[in-house]
Amino acid sequence: MEKNKALRALVVAPTPTWPLNYGNRKRIYSVCSKLQSLGFEIHYVHYASEGDWRDYIPVETRKKMDEQWDLVDHVWPSKPLHDWPKEGDDHHIDEWWDWALENHLSKIFASREYDVCIVNYTWLSKALEFAQEKTYKVLDTHDKFSGRRELLANQGIGKEFFHTTEDQEVLALDRADLVWAIKEEEEADFKNMGTKAKVSTLLHIDDRREASTPNFENGVTFGFIGANNNINRVNILRFMERATPIFKTYCAPLTVEIAGSICNEIEVGDNPFFKTVGYVNSINQFYDEIHAAIIPMEFSTGLKIKVAEALSQTKPMFSHKHAMEGFTSCHDFHEFKSFEEMALAMTDCSYASDELVYLLDASAKSHKVTEQKIWDELSELKEDILKRKQVFVLLPKEYGEKNKVAHYVAQAKVDLCNWNFKDASYFVIGKPSEGRSHPSFIRFVEEIDLEKIIKDQRPNTVLNLSENFPDIEVEPNTLVISLVPIISDKVESKLTYKSYNSVLDKLYFPSLGHIHLDLEATKQNIEECWIIGSSNSPFSHQFISLLAGSTKVRNIEIVSLKDIDNLFTVSSGLPKIIVNTKSDCELSYSEQIMLEIAEKYDVEIRNITHSQLLYLKRSNEKGNYEKQFFPSWENFLQNNFSQSSQNF
Repeated sequence: MEKNKALRALVVAPTPTWPLNYGNRKRIYSVCSKLQSLGFEIHYVHYASEGDWRDYIPVETRKKMDEQWDLVDHVWPSKPLHDWPKEGDDHHIDEWWDWALENHLSKIFASREYDVCIVNYTWLSKALEFAQEKTYKVLDTHDKFSGRRELLANQGIGKEFFHTTEDQEVLALDRADLVWAIKEEEEADFKNMGTKAKVSTLLHIDDRREASTPNFENGVTFGFIGANNNINRVNILRFMERATPIFKTYCAPLTVEIAGSICNEIEVGDNPFFKTVGYVNSINQFYDEIHAAIIPMEFSTGLKIKVAEALSQTKPMFSHKHAMEGFTSCHDFHEFKSFEEMALAMTDCSYASDELVYLLDASAKSHKVTEQKIWDELSELKEDILKRKQVFVLLPKEYGEKNKVAHYVAQAKVDLCNWNFKDASYFVIGKPSEGRSHPSFIRFVEEIDLEKIIKDQRPNTVLNLSENFPDIEVEPNTLVISLVPIISDKVESKLTYKSYNSVLDKLYFPSLGHIHLDLEATKQNIEECWIIGSSNSPFSHQFISLLAGSTKVRNIEIVSLKDIDNLFTVSSGLPKIIVNTKSDCELSYSEQIMLEIAEKYDVEIRNITHSQLLYLKRSNEKGNYEKQFFPSWENFLQNNFSQSSQNF
């Protein structure tokens, strides 16, 4: 169902957003939920590559994700997951790409238009190639994958997960308009690689929560929680090795609780200072039961979600300097240069716990600074998207119905807009009619929603291709161009109106342009003479009789484009001649369209208001009709977009 939100985002990720028990899930959930609050509709495409989705379908998780986002699709892999490199030491950037995801995305982009496509992880960056040209393409890297194998090898760890080379990673980065590094250090690395994309940093932080604090009856309890991977394992084992002698020397009254799946790889034995508690059902409960968090990470890749988590829980935090990369340090204990320094500080605080109060305040300050940086970056993304959307086009509800004149009039202008503005947005007032398909680029909105969208996105120009302009407020600095006069107190700009016979004005534009009307009525002429206006005067009656000869004379009344549709239905063809009895300023918009149709299909047109009473042809003869069309539009753009509002 159409939500009528201002902007649409398609998010592609290899992980679900529930349960929020891993750092990457929290990161993606945070980005999407913040975008929702900025007015984005979220369509989440989940490539189900993680372990808890491989052997069964977690029904409750699917229900929860359906509640989180506006639309959710799950794509199941069609190939083995997370293979080792097939050639050489490192992966090619698209080595894990799956045709099942390609097939799914191709269908999505063929049926719906999106303002932004956000792809998570460089190894899924090929997804950006299927987005429409006008879609703003964002790659959220999460991590730097070039040099990853070498980094792990230097720490005595074998290769794991995805790793690639710089030239392959640049291929992924170049697919995006915007690349998000997860910390400033990786932003600099990506820029040094020479990518053509814009690169900036999008940090991560969870919503702030003030965790409770247990009593100190059993000393100070520190906590570390982590997933089961080699980087976590090596770091925590090294910390235990270096910290235990220090804790013993000073008989520190403290305990370090280790939680999470990392416990599957950690043996503490009879070490009195370390305790494994295994998997915890509630992150909040874990933080409620410790006095302070520790982040003993002297090497790793990406941003330390553990830091973000501790700051979000507003817990006192002891962190290695490396782990703090990307975050703002607000206390010396946030940036220890060694595990030994960290262990000594923990020992001091176990005897003088008052220091934890200052650390708690430092965590709150660091959280605030980080959160503001995130909002600034996401707001800038929205501004970048809005800058690309300078033109709003209001289409008639008949658009797409190829038996309606209104469709062809609008189609001519849609082609012009696509010619000049690849990022124009198209709207129809009301709900889509049932029983027929609609072009994917159209958004159906109610008047009140359109008014809000215009106010939010502030387009430079609104083109009205409908006979009825909605009764909505338009920003004073927005240029309004309309096919028909707009009668509304809410539109401050005064609109001038070009009539059919203003053809001598160099700024006149044919309403039909190069569009061919696929109507039965345009395929044949009938033995009739149609009269536009009144033929009651003796002079006009005599003149019409002379022109009509033996053909049937019919007075036609055209108030709207629907009247032309009805006229064609009744007559099943165009007349041999049309006589116009009205002056230029008296012709209605729909009467002008009727005359343009007649001219386009070589119907003879006479105008009795002109003194010459001659066969009326425009200054651009039939043979030059289409050749003159686009240059005229370009002339209009050049001369009028900086001027006050006017019709065309």
